[in-house]
Amino acid sequence: MHILTDEELYHFIRNDDKQAYTELYNRFRGPLLDFTIKKINKLNIAEDIVQDVFVRLWINRGHINLDGHFVGYIYRTLRNAIYDYLARSEHEQRYLDTVAPLTDYGYTTDFKMREESLWNIIRHLLNQYSPHAQTIVLFRMQGYKNCEIAEMLNLSEKTIRNQQSAIIKYLKLKLPNLNLR
Repeated sequence: MHILTDEELYHFIRNDDKQAYTELYNRFRGPLLDFTIKKINKLNIAEDIVQDVFVRLWINRGHINLDGHFVGYIYRTLRNAIYDYLARSEHEQRYLDTVAPLTDYGYTTDFKMREESLWNIIRHLLNQYSPHAQTIVLFRMQGYKNCEIAEMLNLSEKTIRNQQSAIIKYLKLKLPNLNLR
């Protein structure tokens, strides 16, 4: 396996060869990890991102067509994963910044009870939808983009948008006093 090119190994991976997958993983893990650490500065997160890239490679092995060399594909995929992580981190930080004043003052028991009541109502309304649709909403609430959700659930991005739109319209109808986007 050591004498095969990256592209030849990837060809074997497309045919479910775990040994070829392990070889490519061993070849690229170190350099990809170094690249990610330079961008993120957190070893444990960098390791998770690199691992996710390889997991996606294995899961989607039958659908990925290399446009050129494997090294270009894997670094492009890694770069996109890093951007996604940074975007989610920024989104989470904005959320935490928005919630921070509530935790400093005014986040009373009454507010907590109302918030929990609202979430119970929303959960009850979401039960009208399939578990699949509920999963889409859950991923979206966790900050994943439509394209990421589509990839994880092996659906088209349009399907994800349509289901989200239908659920939001339904929630707006049932909860008219809320400003749902």
